[in-house]
Amino acid sequence: MKKLIIRSLFIVSICAISQPSNYYDSCLGLNGLELRQELHNIIDDHTSWSYSITKDILRNSDKDPNNPNNIILVYSGNSIDSYDFASNLEPDFWSREHVWPKSHGDFSLGDPYEVPLYSDAHNLKPADLTMNTVRGDKDFDNGGEVVLNGVVETDCFDTEQTFEPRDEVKGDIARIILYMDVRYEGGQNEPDLVPISSQTSPPSPQIGILSTLLEWHEMDPPDAFEKRRNDVIYDWQGNRNPFIDYPEFANYIYNDVMLNTLEISNVSAPSPITPNEGFSISATVTSNLNCCPIESVVINYGNSWYEMDNSLDMDFEGNWSAYISGQADNTMFCYSITATDSEGNSNVFFGSQMIPMLPFDGILTPISEIQGESEYSPYEGQSVNTTGIVTGAFANSFYIQDSSNPWSGIYIYSGNALPSMGDSVIVQGEISEFCWNGSPCDCSQCGGAGVTEFFSPDTIRIISNNIPIPEPILVSSGEALTEQYEGVLVRIENAECISMPSGYGIWNVDDGSGEASIHNTPDGYEFDPTIGETYNITGIVTSTFNEWKIDLRIPSDVESGPDTSPPFVTSHSCFQVGSNYYIYLYFNEAINPNIVNNDNFLITNATLVNSSLDMFDPTKLVLTLNNVISTSMGLIMFEVEDMLGNSSTNLTYSINNCEWNFNINEQPSNITIFPNPNNGNFQIELLEPSRIKIMNHLGQMVWDKNLKNGISKASLHNKGLYFIEVQNNNHIIPLLVY
Repeated sequence: MKKLIIRSLFIVSICAISQPSNYYDSCLGLNGLELRQELHNIIDDHTSWSYSITKDILRNSDKDPNNPNNIILVYSGNSIDSYDFASNLEPDFWSREHVWPKSHGDFSLGDPYEVPLYSDAHNLKPADLTMNTVRGDKDFDNGGEVVLNGVVETDCFDTEQTFEPRDEVKGDIARIILYMDVRYEGGQNEPDLVPISSQTSPPSPQIGILSTLLEWHEMDPPDAFEKRRNDVIYDWQGNRNPFIDYPEFANYIYNDVMLNTLEISNVSAPSPITPNEGFSISATVTSNLNCCPIESVVINYGNSWYEMDNSLDMDFEGNWSAYISGQADNTMFCYSITATDSEGNSNVFFGSQMIPMLPFDGILTPISEIQGESEYSPYEGQSVNTTGIVTGAFANSFYIQDSSNPWSGIYIYSGNALPSMGDSVIVQGEISEFCWNGSPCDCSQCGGAGVTEFFSPDTIRIISNNIPIPEPILVSSGEALTEQYEGVLVRIENAECISMPSGYGIWNVDDGSGEASIHNTPDGYEFDPTIGETYNITGIVTSTFNEWKIDLRIPSDVESGPDTSPPFVTSHSCFQVGSNYYIYLYFNEAINPNIVNNDNFLITNATLVNSSLDMFDPTKLVLTLNNVISTSMGLIMFEVEDMLGNSSTNLTYSINNCEWNFNINEQPSNITIFPNPNNGNFQIELLEPSRIKIMNHLGQMVWDKNLKNGISKASLHNKGLYFIEVQNNNHIIPLLVY
């Protein structure tokens, strides 16, 4: 039996990153509009997840601290099973409540999977479906009649226009609204959200009542539950709610009060913290009042926001510092630093960090040996270690695979971490055969297809991220649903849909070799097929309720086929990170990566730095730009080819309305071309008479005229990329006709 011995060869990445100590350093000394703008810059451009994935985020961010299998519902306060999601409008199950209603700003329009505002987890809270319906899109304010959750009285009140949540979450609600106000300031197809001190009505991007919300913020300060929630969402999205970390920011912005008399800055802690080794944390504390010296600086810490029972007085030696004893690996380290002056004025800094796991030192068993190349695993009931790449991640489970061969995949149910697709992981735990007539049981009693799995593994180590996943195995529909492909990524081509999705999201296809069941997974991807249409299907083979099926993960798992048409661009989006500019081009199908190179593209009003396909979505092309001089650009692609060899040449596409900040340079000041790109009809505006020449992309002259100053009309009859030469100052301007 072949085994692999690994001794400290893996460098374990940090599974969760929490608030860095310098996250708000640029805000020191600011208040009012300056502080507001700087906070916006810090929390803007967060990582956006699909609306489906937000269920996974909320299951973690709002979990019941007394029962990790449950989730706390925001308005009723009920604790229910986190997987009791109201997918079929069950009134007692939970749904996702948009605290800032999506109708107040119309951010329910368009595709919610592509709108960061729609799926921003900071704005989402789990709520009873009935309570979500009662609240609707009302403003927040005090007063009204007692709200019934079905027939049960709650601690909430409402009128026809307003809603008052229970006291325990009033501050939570207020801080979500303040976050949304600062995060969404307009631009990049996002509305400018504004809370006001009066009642509002949709679709205006406003909500009330601001004065009440600020009162709630004061009366209900952030607690351990809210701080932990902030950490969890930060791990997913990469941005924080600053009003949880620094409640006083609300006064500095909305009441424009003077800054705190005490400031805590330059907080320094090791990153990452080495497990089981002591370390020091230091900070600078300054007072804005000459009369009041600093009396004490105390650090409280622990392994969760609920248990910060350790307390130390920090010593002053140039800076304030304290020595923290060694902390266990794979735990959260949470701390607060409280500074107090002689008059009793105080300020608090909150910080947290995930302590990584120690390097793995043990024996790895290949997945094919765990599967045993048979219906039941020879390791059932035994504890083993294995490694692989995550090929699909769902609400409470994921799959890993270690090759592109049969028997190379396995299912992992629950555990202490939920990796993402493309993560390289080591899983340690007991192997079981799950039967759908109950819990893990004697495999001989399944009465049908069971599932070989790690059930609640002891440890899940995330080794690295963004690793290419194994290629799917090309199979026929008749052979796909067999034991050898359990947990394995497969692909079926040119299969006809022969039945629509049932109540469990199952629909069937047949490529002529036999039927295969396809599963619309609520926590993965759901597709609405058409009977008689043919599709290419990619997904993971699994078994539920003793029936084999293929789980869909992402939109590109379903392609229309057979395909004889060349690919085309369906939409685009623009992003700016600092001085870097990015355009995402979304095609109607997967693109052949062999044709993706910079020489295959020409773009106007910018310089192309790099072109590449997205690692996990082959329908998404990423263009990296610099020297951008306009919010509109024209693109010509000399060749675009799909995976079946269908190709188009000289494909043109117009990119408009990118909300970018840049300094226009190198644009000739005496000439303006508009519109550019255009359909062949455009205008040339000159400040002085000039000779204008237009050449096509082959360098051939197609237009040559002396023009007077002012506006002149021009037209070109053929599509393509042209170059306009201004003879007076030797400027060359690209022009795209589409």
